Amino acid sequence: MHTHHVNDNTATRKTPERCAQIISVIAEQRALFRRLESVGDLQFQREQEEKEVDSLVGQLAENVLIYGVTDWSCRKPKILWDIASFWFAAQRVAIRVYGQAGRLAVENARHDLAQMLMHEKYYWDAERSPRKP
Repeated sequence: MHTHHVNDNTATRKTPERCAQIISVIAEQRALFRRLESVGDLQFQREQEEKEVDSLVGQLAENVLIYGVTDWSCRKPKILWDIASFWFAAQRVAIRVYGQAGRLAVENARHDLAQMLMHEKYYWDAERSPRKP
């Protein structure tokens, strides 16, 4: 990306610290995704398995909100693919491997993520809109 295409007021700065954080979050997303794939092998009781799947899917979605958003100025926030890709893959795995429990976990996480993104976007826009006297 060329710097002349970036609005300095809205884009997340790519400092060495931010790059290191992104690398760390990508590693965490990968680990959460792998754990999700292997929950069925852990011999959990059904209720425990459902809670674990719900927790993992939720954590993957939450990381998209917390670390994945790079630009709130667009109508829809821009999100890093490297972080979001694990969330997208997790949705497919949860539904395919864990059936109804996976589907419910995905629905809950999608709803929560959509609500949180809407909430954050609203407050981001409100902070930048001109105030009326």
